[in-house]
Amino acid sequence: MKALLFNYGLTDITPDEPLFLAGYANRKGLSGTVHRRLTTRCLILRQEDVSLCLIVNDLMDVDPEIIQTISARISQKTGLDKDSVLITSIHTHSAPEMEYGRSEANDRYIDIVVRSVSENAVSVINETSGLRNANMRIAKALCGINMARRDIKPEGGGMAYRVGDPDGLRDEEVGILQLADDSGERKVTLFNYACHPVTLGYESNFISTDYPGKAREVVELEYGGMSVFMNGAAGDLNPREPHNVDPAVTDRVGEQLGEAIISTGFGQAYMDIDLKILAKTINVPYRDQIITKKHIANEAKRKIYDVTEFFTWKDMLARWERKVYEMIDRNEVRASFPFKINVMKLGKAIIFFTQGELFVKYQLALKQNFPDYQVFCVAYVHGTGAYIPTSDVFENKGYEADQAYIYEVLPSPLSPQVERIYLREAFDAINELIG
Repeated sequence: MKALLFNYGLTDITPDEPLFLAGYANRKGLSGTVHRRLTTRCLILRQEDVSLCLIVNDLMDVDPEIIQTISARISQKTGLDKDSVLITSIHTHSAPEMEYGRSEANDRYIDIVVRSVSENAVSVINETSGLRNANMRIAKALCGINMARRDIKPEGGGMAYRVGDPDGLRDEEVGILQLADDSGERKVTLFNYACHPVTLGYESNFISTDYPGKAREVVELEYGGMSVFMNGAAGDLNPREPHNVDPAVTDRVGEQLGEAIISTGFGQAYMDIDLKILAKTINVPYRDQIITKKHIANEAKRKIYDVTEFFTWKDMLARWERKVYEMIDRNEVRASFPFKINVMKLGKAIIFFTQGELFVKYQLALKQNFPDYQVFCVAYVHGTGAYIPTSDVFENKGYEADQAYIYEVLPSPLSPQVERIYLREAFDAINELIG
């Protein structure tokens, strides 16, 4: 079997001026103190004519057009196919908003990020002298910093709110994959865990990686090289200590995750590693199939009475109505949402990459259905998507199924059949890759 080669690198993408942060509709004001600097991290894997470039940014959600711009730049300057460039975010809610038009400062920052992310990746890919033979080790750890969340809607009206659910479904497994050269000196440690990075809440204006940054520092102190956090199916998982304003809490939570990783022993090292990749789109129908301006106007009037957690719900609804009108005028409204997925087989590891915010039930189903492999589930790839809730959330009209589409500016909620459709297509993609 041909050698698996790898190279990696990172660069800083911390903003140098106040701007709007992403992730909380209720947040007021601009960014302030930097708690932990933001980076973009790139890993290139190459085996004969198969290559995969993984980029993980310390951001929340990114407009897909921005992701496409970065991918196109990288492809043009390296010859790498755009389907082989996977760009994701750690989903910290303490990073700048990544959609043009929010403010001049945000627009300037987006331009800097596009350039910095692209240049870092091009440097890593084209630096052939940096490519090394890869030995791979995989491991699993357990960490209990996450907790399920659910909606509470007051019977007498008022704002709904989400609470931690100690009895709810969650996944405490941390998937770990380490690549090292023959000397053991150059290495990258990937770790995959499902939990919203929201230890810092909407009252915080810190710029921060949230808990993943401290976890990476712990891992790098132990192993050296570069560590990479890949968030999993965290759509319905929060930290057990969410929404603080004290970064010390964030560091404590991140240290717990990092300590769980370095206290786990690796198994054997794999040197004969096959690399296979596959790209696919899963089309999930919208609930509403006839989208007209009259329909959107009626929906806006109906939903104005929704009980929500957002202080700015009426403003959000007006923005949604206006932007969907613009989509209709541009003939951009489709009957389904195209979730992009990618699957990578790396020896006995399967890494499943998906656009959108998966609920943890999907991640558990992927692991249960492919027990012969260690399965990593990586969400938030390819830019802003949508929540991918489970059937019961539609039945209960939870935020992720019945309100989040307003915040994400989709013309309709997804079909309640999303769970069946998505899992069928995801299983088929993995089966196709592994034969």
